[in-house]
Amino acid sequence: MKRICYRLAFLVLAVVAFTMCTKKTTLLERHSAFDLEKVDFKENVNELFAKNLLDDNGQSYDSVDVTIINSDKQRYRITNSRIELLELKVPTKDLGFLYKSPTLDSVAKFQDTYFERVYLLTDNNKKPIGYYAEAELGSAGERNSAIEKLTEKYGKPTHAFFLAREFNQCSYEWVLADRTIQVETSFGFSSDINTNGGRFYKIDLLILENNAKKAVHEAHIFEYPEQIVYKGKTYSYKDMLLEKTEVFSDEFVLNSTKEYLLKNEHTDYDISLSPKDE
Repeated sequence: MKRICYRLAFLVLAVVAFTMCTKKTTLLERHSAFDLEKVDFKENVNELFAKNLLDDNGQSYDSVDVTIINSDKQRYRITNSRIELLELKVPTKDLGFLYKSPTLDSVAKFQDTYFERVYLLTDNNKKPIGYYAEAELGSAGERNSAIEKLTEKYGKPTHAFFLAREFNQCSYEWVLADRTIQVETSFGFSSDINTNGGRFYKIDLLILENNAKKAVHEAHIFEYPEQIVYKGKTYSYKDMLLEKTEVFSDEFVLNSTKEYLLKNEHTDYDISLSPKDE
């Protein structure tokens, strides 16, 4: 009888231990290591950002009221200098909401890569449809290893582009059954003596739910009206040397939606051109 009790107690402890080890992180904070590889697009926004949230003015909250999370200030907006100058609204139709974490050590991970910042894009019903994360690594070897591990698990990338020689900018994309994973790599320089001669290796990770890819892409397309009011005067978009349709980029754009990369007419974007040691 005692043996049975001991075995039952052991099984209970084992189940509890397993549950603790596999329990999904529901709060983004320092060292939380939110597992981006395991997202199912059913995550609770209120829970994830209950402690840390970066607003559109760059202010960081360390205790977040639900009213802030649900505020229209969190509406997803694409912006750059031209959009601000011409006072445009992009996207023209509301897509959803955008939530950003401040910079937090190991706030998230994907396989063996740990990230310092996470963005979450939702639809209008606060359902997650996309995740973006940033990491800085200390060596080209770590960066190469991250790409190799992705390839080992998910196979050869569906798309791979050598975006630019400057900072060795590359892009890899895996289209899976329910999601698309894009990884952009590059390098930069910092004053941190712990990096390789002041150099760090950047990884930008984008995960989009496939069902939302079309809507996300269309949100980046802007069609100029025939007349644009600028500083109190009216101009034709042609007078301002603008194309009728423009695609504005941000962290949630897939490089595979860019026609010039897909065509690669002069093979300038072949991934084989990327130096592996840079």
